[in-house]
Amino acid sequence: MQNNQTTTLDHSKQSSRLLFIDVMRAYAILMMIQGHWVDAMIEPALRDSSNWIFAWWDHMRGITAPVFFFSSGTIFSYLLLRKKLPIAENDRFFKGIKRVFLLLLIGYLLRFNPSMLFDLDNFSFTKYSNSFAVDALHCIAFGLGLVIISYLLHKITRVYIWIYFFIFAFMSFYLYPEFRFFDWLNIFPLPIANYFTKEYGSGFPIVPWAGFVLWGALLGYLLSKRVNIAFNRIFALVMLALGLLLRYYSGSMLDFLFNITGDSNFHYLLHHNFLYFHLGNTFIVLGILALISNYIKIPPILSSVGKKTMMIYVIHIFVIYGTAYNHGFQYYIGKSQNYTEVIISAIGIVLFFILLVYVWEKVEKLLVIKYPKYFGKKL
Repeated sequence: MQNNQTTTLDHSKQSSRLLFIDVMRAYAILMMIQGHWVDAMIEPALRDSSNWIFAWWDHMRGITAPVFFFSSGTIFSYLLLRKKLPIAENDRFFKGIKRVFLLLLIGYLLRFNPSMLFDLDNFSFTKYSNSFAVDALHCIAFGLGLVIISYLLHKITRVYIWIYFFIFAFMSFYLYPEFRFFDWLNIFPLPIANYFTKEYGSGFPIVPWAGFVLWGALLGYLLSKRVNIAFNRIFALVMLALGLLLRYYSGSMLDFLFNITGDSNFHYLLHHNFLYFHLGNTFIVLGILALISNYIKIPPILSSVGKKTMMIYVIHIFVIYGTAYNHGFQYYIGKSQNYTEVIISAIGIVLFFILLVYVWEKVEKLLVIKYPKYFGKKL
């Protein structure tokens, strides 16, 4: 009988970062790039949901943001919790705070319209509403902020941190119906209201989207306690099973909760069940990638892509959409490509970013060698 140890990879020298999480982030960011590219470039007449290829692409595109948010929460929580240290000695806590503010800063800079500086006499938030919309980086920042708040509450109260993660994650989904239909401009100025509603141009209001970050943080907590389970195929199969249960039976769960509580929020979520449905899809992707990572040697470049997601996100905005400072490809060739053209160009843009990460890493290593005093610790 063949020994099972010969069929799985040896993870005894696994780094502090979990490989399959970086691969999951790489999957999400590359799917996001091709999704944004195709959406920006394809001819409007070809957006035909009756075409099974387009319908499948559109479905897969819907999984991208949940996977990206979830994996961001997982790796952040895992790195924050893997060492049992007092707050003052946990450098990951302070790095996490810096990361939250950096994400917010970059998020606003990408949308910043310099012309508002020369229009102060006629300035209004509604006139420049696009500059204050909330997108992926803002939402991830808020989700990571809730992870940090959970960490502080855990240290102060000694209540298990996973309880805080679960409460924040569950409530982010549960409150979605109420947040969606509430008029937030009645109580907040537009920049703050945008965090709670899509009505004024936000792509990812924190309710419900930050919930995916918190569900990911729950997994990060589990891995910080028993990291070796990630290298066991049973873990991958459990993730797959959990994903399938959520994908196909979360509606029954919500129906049950509505029947025993009469809560209209559960009724709304039951009939608009994209949240737990996509949470299930996220666990399915996680399970598949974890299973693959146990049996196949993942190319190092994919792990590198997963570690450079923020850089890729920022550059892809400039390249595809453009900003107040430049025109992207959308300006020149947007909504003009047929199926063949958009497939070829989407593959090209994905390969471009993979090559960019490869070159970037080479430059980083060169800087470390030539200027270790300045770049040795940072890179």
